[in-house]
Amino acid sequence: MTRLYPFLLSVLLALSISCSTETKTPKFESVSDSGITFTNTLKSTPQLNILNYLYFYNGAGTAVADFNNDGLLDIYFTGNQVSDKLYLNQGNFQFKDITGNAGIDTSSTSWNTGVTTVDINADGLLDLYVCTVSGHLDLKGHNKLYINQGTTNGIPTFKEAASEYGLDFTGLSTQASFFDYDKDGDLDMYLLNHSVHPNSNYGRAAIRKVSDSLRGDKLYRNDNGNFTEITQQAGIFSSKIGYGLGVSVADLNNDGYPDIYIANDFFENDYVYLNNQNGTFSEVNTTQNLLGHTSHFSMGSDIADINNDGNADILSLDMLPEDLQVLKASGNEYAYPIYQNQIRNGYDYQFMQNTLQLNLGNGRFAETAFQSGVAATEWSWSPLMADFDNDGFKDIYIANGILGATNDMDFVNFISNESIQKRLGKNMSEAEMEFINKLPEINVANYAYKNLGNGTFEDVTTQWTSNEKTFSNGAAYGDLDNDGDLDLVVNNVNKPASILKNTTVETAEGTSGISIHFKGTAPNTFGIGAKVTAYSFNNIQVFENYTTRGFMSAVAPSIFVGLGNAAQLDSLEVLWPSGTSQVVKNVKADLVLDEKNASTSILEKAYKSDLVWVQDTTQIDFLHQDGSSIEFSRDPLVPYASTNTGPAIETGDLNNDDLDDILILGAKAQQTSIYLQQENGSFIEKFLPKSEEDAINEDTAATLIDVNNDGLLDIVIASGGNEFAGGRQLTPRLYLNSEEGFTKVSNAFEGLTLNASAITAVDFDNDGNTDLALTSDLVPQHFGATPQQFLLKNDGNGNFTDVTSSYAPDFSSAGNVKDLIWVDLDHNGFKDAIVCGHWMPVMIFMNSGKNLSLLNSESLNNTNGLWNSIRAEDFDGDGDIDLIVGNWGLNTRLTASVEKPLNLYRFDFDKNGKIDPITTYFYKGTETVLATKDELVKQLPFLNKKFLSYHDFAKAGIIDLLSEEKLEKAEKKQVFTLETTYFENQGNLSFKAKALPQMAQISSVKTMITEDFNADGLLDILLLGNDSEISTQLGRLDASHGVFLLNTGTGFNYTGNHNIDLRGAARSNSKLKIKDDLLYIIGRNNDKPLFIRKETAHD
Repeated sequence: MTRLYPFLLSVLLALSISCSTETKTPKFESVSDSGITFTNTLKSTPQLNILNYLYFYNGAGTAVADFNNDGLLDIYFTGNQVSDKLYLNQGNFQFKDITGNAGIDTSSTSWNTGVTTVDINADGLLDLYVCTVSGHLDLKGHNKLYINQGTTNGIPTFKEAASEYGLDFTGLSTQASFFDYDKDGDLDMYLLNHSVHPNSNYGRAAIRKVSDSLRGDKLYRNDNGNFTEITQQAGIFSSKIGYGLGVSVADLNNDGYPDIYIANDFFENDYVYLNNQNGTFSEVNTTQNLLGHTSHFSMGSDIADINNDGNADILSLDMLPEDLQVLKASGNEYAYPIYQNQIRNGYDYQFMQNTLQLNLGNGRFAETAFQSGVAATEWSWSPLMADFDNDGFKDIYIANGILGATNDMDFVNFISNESIQKRLGKNMSEAEMEFINKLPEINVANYAYKNLGNGTFEDVTTQWTSNEKTFSNGAAYGDLDNDGDLDLVVNNVNKPASILKNTTVETAEGTSGISIHFKGTAPNTFGIGAKVTAYSFNNIQVFENYTTRGFMSAVAPSIFVGLGNAAQLDSLEVLWPSGTSQVVKNVKADLVLDEKNASTSILEKAYKSDLVWVQDTTQIDFLHQDGSSIEFSRDPLVPYASTNTGPAIETGDLNNDDLDDILILGAKAQQTSIYLQQENGSFIEKFLPKSEEDAINEDTAATLIDVNNDGLLDIVIASGGNEFAGGRQLTPRLYLNSEEGFTKVSNAFEGLTLNASAITAVDFDNDGNTDLALTSDLVPQHFGATPQQFLLKNDGNGNFTDVTSSYAPDFSSAGNVKDLIWVDLDHNGFKDAIVCGHWMPVMIFMNSGKNLSLLNSESLNNTNGLWNSIRAEDFDGDGDIDLIVGNWGLNTRLTASVEKPLNLYRFDFDKNGKIDPITTYFYKGTETVLATKDELVKQLPFLNKKFLSYHDFAKAGIIDLLSEEKLEKAEKKQVFTLETTYFENQGNLSFKAKALPQMAQISSVKTMITEDFNADGLLDILLLGNDSEISTQLGRLDASHGVFLLNTGTGFNYTGNHNIDLRGAARSNSKLKIKDDLLYIIGRNNDKPLFIRKETAHD
């Protein structure tokens, strides 16, 4: 489609209404003499062009299938302004145009889009369903169903019969998918349609519940060969804000029923329809936020198991540029405050990027496109996930490019001119047509990515393809020459279609793959929906037999299995849509599976969790209520907000009844609560003295300690959240406990103010009295400025004295501290402090009993990160203390290394008396600003005069923008690593950083739990975090559902094989006992707490 940037869409409203291994030759060789001459030629006219049809540049699709049952895959192309073409495969990459002889409409009067295949009349011959755009401007026609009549002299002939089946839909169709959604044995159809007006015109998202006959999606049930539209009764959205560009079908929750993913353009959410097994669907992305976030301008989509874990993963494409200059000159995501308005209007979290939704099982999805290396592929259309190098892992091919990029901001500004707008309309003159020539082209090579088998992909475009620049849209794969590898077919705009021969087998890179064909029981003769599990060595691959894939295109009703280094498949397990199953052993060559050989027995697999912990149903009546961050309105240049850090949670016996109670800190304007446990395991909520008066505070840190040695736990609370610049709202509070309850001590910390990140209790001088360390992560409303840290000595009566300058002078200015723990590392009897934070290294302060001094540790030099949390345990069992430190993660566009750091420059660049925080990062070797031009000029207006156009801005380096002199004068803070890291203690206070599994890096880690989660005697780790309050140019850190890392004794392995789902913005945890059960409570920002529990006999 053409991606009209939302600002431009609003402006064009009136118009819309009126009208890795290098090889000598590439893996995919272009076949130039195949006999295929089809070109999807587009020509703008005053009556029809990009300015009056949003999807003028969307292109068309292709279908690969064997239409004459000769064992060779034939090719069908759809055309927009040209007639469709059908080519018969004659072997050896020679194709014959049989369009006219086959009975395919050879006129070019209809604007055809998607094409798919189906044996709709169960005669063993594949038919064709072609989608058409009609009802907009002068576009006319209806969707076409070509029924295969059989072959004459090897040439298949077709008869158009859409009306006979009730499938002659007239409207704005994109693509169709046939599948047996109700498992009654025949194939039903989902019809994907699209709107043509900017959905910014439609306002709130509630309109998605209002059906629209022309533009809304449709679901048709097959009733003995007659298709009945059942859209509404089946629970399918069918509104005018549906901008459907991708439809994919797969069993997303492994319940044996097909589910649906719909990729919607513009503001409208992508839809995930889970099959209710009763003829209806539940849309669970819009209603239940199944996916943390999706692509904003979603185009094509595909579903496949890319990490061989048995779960179907989802890839949806967008238009995020990989080229830095194009990125800086293009319309990007809305700034955070505007973006929040879209959320309030009922739209979900969406960002301009490709999204790869890793299916973790049990209803958990983690979006990892940035970390996986596939987030930015320019203006992208068709994703295909298949094993292109026969190594047993599914790779990715992406077709992209567009004749006119309407999100180019210089064009947006030009076309938005009021006088120009008045000249646009349905019947434009040649003079107005010249405006189209100002649109820049995105003419780039299609992308190829090799699956590395660890959740990441390597860009092998230059090794696997000829790197030819095209405007490519629909694409499909299939073994066109039956040599044991997958070839590619691509439908291009204004250039002949691409036929790409895969040379994997010829170049001896791998063994031949195996094609699995299906002979199903009528009426589902091609076994659509069959699920195959292939076993070889330790590799398990899962496939589902659906034809509609990518963008407007379809593949053959078969599956292709790469063998890797194996000589054969040890076994194949097949689950047919009818519920029958079969197992085939020792598969060495292509195979036809016949459903008549299947058994009625079900392939039962006993589920066993890798953990001895479960999610507990305990609930307390507390909902954290943190307001939407205003930090981006106050300072649009910050990369992330320093708000939304709560709730902190502490547990302990607060009323001396030998039961664990809970302290949960409230957000700004929310009271902090105490929950007293009752003997039956329930909780009663209580409040601290003067809690209503103190509710104005954003309480962010607390500790439960006996400050006056009376045997009762007292409470110390500190506040922060970057809400207040100073004053009593940032002064810590002390509550003394007695048999009568708590008493607030007036002026306990008189004169001390800080934006608190943590409070830790420690007897640092071993005098028997519990002292306090109060850490701070920021100077309020001054991003990146270094705050003061405090060490407070307790006299034993609950009176505290600041001894930082005398006992720990180095500690005072440690940095933007997020967490601190106390451990005696050198066994001298005094606990040492381990500190982490943002824009600073992991630091250790050694405690001699007389002072706390910074350890000069070479092993911790250059560990600057955006650290959030620390745990210190003897993880490897060698008798010394190791560290796990939680970081930002690798799942945004930010990168960091010693050579190419993430930089923060703090300086008054525009001389207005206020420090400007400028964040830069290295992108493909070039240091560039994170902020967009629009964000920068709000803070630094002089840049608008210096760089009048977006393209001028895009070409400017940071020295051009900010001057070398100012950058040298600026305070500079750096980050060298963003990875959550295991620091193994090598002895002598030397630590070695060791990599954790990729899943440890999918999101920020804000808090951690160390526990033996699988009862093997080793301490495991649960990483918790996520963060929504970050720059919209970075997306959203929401992939973590709680990451369990199991300790092997020599490292850590990720496991997702459990039923625990800890989604949301986790901020804290604390251990407690309820009755005889051991639990952890997990505090979540703007949400209710969650509980996990060790299994007991009654589970």
